[in-house]
Amino acid sequence: MPQIVAILFEDKKEESYIAIKLEGEEPEILFTKGPDFSKTMGPYPVPYAEATFRKWNYCMVENPPEINLNDKMSIADTMVHILRQSNNTAKYCPEN
Repeated sequence: MPQIVAILFEDKKEESYIAIKLEGEEPEILFTKGPDFSKTMGPYPVPYAEATFRKWNYCMVENPPEINLNDKMSIADTMVHILRQSNNTAKYCPEN
């Protein structure tokens, strides 16, 4: 199942950029803005995506939540529950 593995926080969390790890023999990372997929890039190989994480200061999600790519409301709800831990880490906290 796809997972949100990194996030670039915006003022409104629902407008943040997220990196979604897609399943497959060779996993790839899809970059998108918010649950509406208004701006989408990729999917890219994991090493390329990791370089992008560093360049743009994405926060890596310590416990990546699984998502359904076809359920925008669920993705938005998941994004709201991702909390910044430090400059480059975040954590999914479904109870908050």
